Amino acid sequence: MNVWRIATSAALAAAMVPSAAPAQTEELKSEEMYQVELAEQMRPHWVWVNDVSFTRPLDGRAYLLDADSGQFLGMVSGGYAQGPLQIARDGKRFSMVSTYYSRGTRGERTDVATFYDIKTLDQTGEVVIPPKHFISLPILSTARLSDDDRFLLVYNFTPEQSVSVVDVAASKLVGETATPGCALVYPVAPRRFFMQCSDSALQAVSISEAGALSLEATTTKLFSDDDPANEKPVRIAPAEWLFITRDSEVRIVDGAGAVPKVKAKWSLLDKDTAEWRIGGLQPSAYHAGSGRLYTLMHVGDRDTHKDPGTEVWVYDVAAGKRVQRIKLDGPATALAVSEDAEPLLYTVMFGVDELAIYDARDGTRRRGITGLGNSLSVIQPAPVAP
Repeated sequence: MNVWRIATSAALAAAMVPSAAPAQTEELKSEEMYQVELAEQMRPHWVWVNDVSFTRPLDGRAYLLDADSGQFLGMVSGGYAQGPLQIARDGKRFSMVSTYYSRGTRGERTDVATFYDIKTLDQTGEVVIPPKHFISLPILSTARLSDDDRFLLVYNFTPEQSVSVVDVAASKLVGETATPGCALVYPVAPRRFFMQCSDSALQAVSISEAGALSLEATTTKLFSDDDPANEKPVRIAPAEWLFITRDSEVRIVDGAGAVPKVKAKWSLLDKDTAEWRIGGLQPSAYHAGSGRLYTLMHVGDRDTHKDPGTEVWVYDVAAGKRVQRIKLDGPATALAVSEDAEPLLYTVMFGVDELAIYDARDGTRRRGITGLGNSLSVIQPAPVAP
């Protein structure tokens, strides 16, 4: 006899018998919708964390977090392969360069620069730009605001290279200029920046009041073919950028003159640490108030320049000397430092959903904020308000 059939029949029969009394259900109440507003300006320990959404690239986003309280403040979506934000110097506004396709994963491509207000995270404007902006794992210099926040400079790669210029105040595209052989944007003044070229030279570029770009002087080769500089330098002064080579050699470039020049050279390593290397997606950060450089370091050979760091090494830039080593609780592929007088050190590890927060002065861990995306890439702290 089929036991399953007997049991099923019995269950159906029981279900057909009316119950003694209907169960009392509580009436559902309508959910009340409301809007929360943030401060008008980023607080010193607010920080943006980028999620490039590697396994679902159409769904990139950036998270705004309060590192003091551990609170999640908000999120913005950046479309395909989320890139870094361009945060205004006053911390009240930001923009983002994004790519969208008409049919999701295919169809007509549209690139836009979208502008936001920090208080509400609402869009305040949008400009369609040439559909060719450089898409990769996020690099901070793929798009930059000019130092007066007047122009948004967007690096393009098709593989032809160029820079598109958006007038932020007028909310319009004002032009595109070819930059053959040279990439990325490193501002050195409100109307000047330089680019990193494939032959290890730097290209100076000026910006007119109308937003037109003029290619100016190009330097001689500043870096060795055998030891190229990475594309992730940190700005240490209005006209100075600190580059680090694959062998962890420091080159400080001064872009104030007509031709950028190397003004200082030193090494992150010494004879006792020769087996260490810098590495990661965002491997270094600078704290202007203390003149300290923070770098992600790991043990490895010269071809491990993208490997995560297990320690953070801290340097006095003026002296070219290491002053501290911070052992991390876990490996990290990106780090950043808040710009205030009580700085925090932030790290993330690609593939892990946590922002780790340390005291940048003594290296003690403060807290972690978990539950974020698993493709965390670059970290962007609040700017110093003018």
